[in-house]
Amino acid sequence: MRLLAVYGLFLVAAAAKQNRREDDRCQYCHFLVATFEAGLRRTARHHFAGGDTAWEEKKLGKYATSETRFIETMEGICKKNTIIEMDLFHGLQELEFRCNTLVEEHEDLLEEYYYKHQATNMTEWLCEKRIKLCCPDGHYGKECLKCPGFEISGTVCFGHGKCDGNGRRYGTGKCACDTGYVGNLCRQCAADHFEKSKTENSIECEKCFEGCAGGCSASGPKGCTKCKNGWNETSDGCVDIDECALESTCSNAHEKCVNLQGSYRCECVDGYKRDGSACVLDVEG
Repeated sequence: MRLLAVYGLFLVAAAAKQNRREDDRCQYCHFLVATFEAGLRRTARHHFAGGDTAWEEKKLGKYATSETRFIETMEGICKKNTIIEMDLFHGLQELEFRCNTLVEEHEDLLEEYYYKHQATNMTEWLCEKRIKLCCPDGHYGKECLKCPGFEISGTVCFGHGKCDGNGRRYGTGKCACDTGYVGNLCRQCAADHFEKSKTENSIECEKCFEGCAGGCSASGPKGCTKCKNGWNETSDGCVDIDECALESTCSNAHEKCVNLQGSYRCECVDGYKRDGSACVLDVEG
């Protein structure tokens, strides 16, 4: 039984490692596309000395799909210095090497895109549909199924969570909800939050007042269902009890009381320091 359990853990770890590897390949494909498209923009400007003007294919003429331009574009592919914005690819290991591996595996597709499909979104055409390393945003898994909440609200997990495998060819599609949201779709408020607003395709939750216990129905001290220990229920809602006003609080020699929200803390007065439960003269201070 123990061997079976260990083997099971090994399989889970191996599957997770495979998912990570496939996830990286999708991001490497994104990097490939970013550098290829940067090359197309660079060659267009260089050929016409047109600054940052976005030249349409008809204005580029025969050069738009010439072999010369393809070679010039490929010179910068998979190179970090080809693009300015690198934040999206931060932390990827062997970025240029792994990207070049994809180029070697699929150079025929790059040529096909360049000569026949430049008007098409390259990420969608190459990474999602042809190589099938990625899914469109809001989709996950081998079949690129829709993430929870995406069809209803247009955002994954109703905009309040992350869909496992979003944009990748792996994952469970389960929502990991943001703080304050719960449920399969992240469409409900957590116990210590309340519905600030809700429609058919959206919800906004707000955290309850800090003195609330057992939830709340509105913001502020008056919205509490009941009050936590250390708080009094009054006409103004849950109000902090000032424990320091009680004579028995922090009554040891050279001790003072510091009131906190819902609690208090005993500290030594200036010139004294804590030694166990007593405050003794701080001769070093």
